[in-house]
Amino acid sequence: MTDLPITEARSIIADAVEMAGGQHALARLRGVAQSDVSQALNGGRKDSRDRVLNALGYLVMTRECIVPMRGQNR
Repeated sequence: MTDLPITEARSIIADAVEMAGGQHALARLRGVAQSDVSQALNGGRKDSRDRVLNALGYLVMTRECIVPMRGQNR
């Protein structure tokens, strides 16, 4: 399996929309809300993007951690 940068997400979703014949068609085919597809294409909410990518068969991996900044520890 090859990991893809999250920056590729919009392109992947746009291609899926084009192949399906529009946002509404993709939403209906994949069982997601059309508003989620629209948000994902327009750089809206991250959770919308993740739902659409999951419906397209992609696992969205996030690796966030908290690192204290120098001098900010008490």
